[in-house]
Order: sequence, then structure tokens, then C-alpha cells
Amino acid sequence: MRVAVLGAGLAGTCTALELAERGVSVDLYDENAIPVSRAGRNNEGKVHLGLVYANDRSLRTARSMILGALHFTAALGRWIDVDRLEDAISDPYDYAIHPRTMVPADDLAGYYRSCRELFADAVAATRLSYLGRDATLRVERTRAASFPETFRTSECALDPRRLADALGAAVLANARIAFVGETRVVDATERADGTIDVGFRAGDARDCARYDHVVNALWGGRLEIDAKLGLVPERPWIYRYKTAGWITGPVPRGRVPSMTIALGPFGDVVNYGDGGVYFSWYPTGLVGRSAELRAPDWDRDLPPRRVADAVRRSFACLADLCPALAALAPAPSAIEPIGGTIFAWGETDIDEPGSHLHTRYEVGVHSAGRYHSLNPGKYTLAPYLALEAADRVQAQRRRATA
Repeated sequence: MRVAVLGAGLAGTCTALELAERGVSVDLYDENAIPVSRAGRNNEGKVHLGLVYANDRSLRTARSMILGALHFTAALGRWIDVDRLEDAISDPYDYAIHPRTMVPADDLAGYYRSCRELFADAVAATRLSYLGRDATLRVERTRAASFPETFRTSECALDPRRLADALGAAVLANARIAFVGETRVVDATERADGTIDVGFRAGDARDCARYDHVVNALWGGRLEIDAKLGLVPERPWIYRYKTAGWITGPVPRGRVPSMTIALGPFGDVVNYGDGGVYFSWYPTGLVGRSAELRAPDWDRDLPPRRVADAVRRSFACLADLCPALAALAPAPSAIEPIGGTIFAWGETDIDEPGSHLHTRYEVGVHSAGRYHSLNPGKYTLAPYLALEAADRVQAQRRRATA
């Protein structure tokens, strides 16, 4: 059996590795020269426990995030040595309450209690721990410099660069995976026998190949390829491009707090110790929006000067709120500007309290015959949903040979 996985971001790479683990030969397509080189690499790496989704009063997003978070390192351990990433886990997050928060601190406290209960129930059901070490979700109300209300939590991030390198090396070393880099998938056509032709372009050359199953894990182009098979969503969607900065030199643990500024269109700071500090400020870091089927190629087309300016202004905004970050006073050459595309259902932005972007539970794998479209929604859910995608392929394979 031949399987194509479209897109070598975090979800696609994990899917390819899991299929290979189950004895399946996989062609893994990506526009870039190496796996996990764009959004899956250029983000804060937070392994969400639902705390930032307090505007979803149904708690459905929190349930989804907690389930994905508990399976995060458990799934990754099937493909890489996660013990080597222990020092790549960030300091735990503080949730610092902004004066213009969408949800008052007392309401957040009630929501966080619900998250703790959901977490405890999920740990009991799965017998898993968070990042392989925490069996309880800690949330403690306190105060911190510059913020009258803060919640200290046990939520953490995992350095996405370290993880991307480990997964990319695992793909390239796996004899069952053929990585087809620097290649754009442009078409998918279902044949009468259920097999699928995948059309692709490498440079000026176009070609196609036939597969028994296809998993579409593209990030910026998933909807465009879905549409080739008539799978056009009936709900609105939005692509956004968020810039951020990475202070590349080591920063002692605890010197700069890892924090999410809650709750609304604000920002994050993540301290990875020797891995440096990530920071983003949404009001200035957001530099692109689109509702097209395929996201613009912002990574290629945005002028570097515009990205660098957005990152510079983001640092200045965060430094006003976080004195410890301001005290680092990094030289411009020590800040690496980065950016990544974000996909979500919805049409209004997160500055609207009722925006659909405040939810992330309508995600997962949608199958149509032997074609499987994978929308992880968030970084946290990608490894867990990769297992589901592999299950879909394997289940249909068993039915076909029964």
C-alpha cells in the first residue's frame, strides 16, 4: 500500500512517522527543503491546557486541549527520544491579567477551577501525565510586578525548534518514509477504484503519482486541495500571519517569567533557559489576514524590514509590561524575527469577545473514502490527531483486505 502525506509540518510529520511505525510506506510532501520548517517551528510551543480559552464557556475547547496535552509527549515518544527534550521544556506560565481583559479575574478563577477538574478527570481516564511529569494542574492566584492579578500555573511550552529538529531527523532516517521536499502539491483526483492521484510541482516540472490513501495535513493550503475533491467547508475561515521574536542567547531560568497576558489580543513571553526567550505581542505582531482557500505565501512575500519592525515594536510593548524582559536589553542582532501562519474557523478576530477564534474544538480528521483531511487546530493537538489519521488509514486498509 502506498500512502501520501501532504505537508511536513508538525501534524504531517507525526502522521508519516506513525504510519511508518505501523509498516506503511509513505511519501511525505512539503514545499520546504526540510520537515517542520515553518509554522510548526516558529511558534511559542505552548502545550495548552485550555487556560487561554476562557471565552469558550462550554469548556469544549478546554477538554480538547487537555486531551491533546496529555497525549503530547506520550505520542511523541513513539517516534523520538522525548527524554532528550526534558531541558527544552519552558518555565511554567503565569497568566497575567491585563487591565483590558475580556474576562474578569474572578470569572477566570472559576474557569480555571473547571479546567483543573477536567484535567483530573482526563488523567484518571487516560492514566497519562502532562509532559510526562505532572498529574495535577496547578493554578494559584497571586500578584506579580506590573500586574495586580496573576495566576501561577503548571502549564508549559516545549521548544518548537528542538522538537522540529528531532522530528525532522527521525523522518530523514526512516527507511519507510520518502521525504519529497521543495515540492508543492497542486491537485488531488479520486479515481473510480478509490485510489487518488496527487499532482505536484517541483520547480517548473509537474508530475503526479497514485496512492491508495492520502492524508492532507497541509497548513496554508489544506482547503485548496480539499476543494479539488469537492470538499469545500460550509463555514467561514481565516488565515492570519503572526510575527514574533526569539532572543537567541541563553537566559537564566526564572530571570524572565514565562507569561501569557490574559485575556484577549495580547501576547506571550516564554523562557527556555539556554534555548533563549520567545516573545510575541498580537496587536503589532499580526501583519496579515486572508480568507482565500490558500493562505498567501507570507513567509516568502513579506518584506523582511516589515517583519523586523513588527518584532521591534512587539518587544517595546511587552517591555513596558514586563520589567524583567526590558532588563535584558538585547542587542538588535540578538533578536531573530520569525513568523508563522495560523488557520482557524471564524471570520472576526480575537479582539471580538464572541469571535469563533476563541474556540478550537471543531478540529480533527475528516475522511471521504481514502482521502483524509487533517486539521489539528493547535500545535497541542497535532501528535494526538496524527494517531487518529493513522487509525483511519489502517481501519480502511483492514476493511479492504477482509
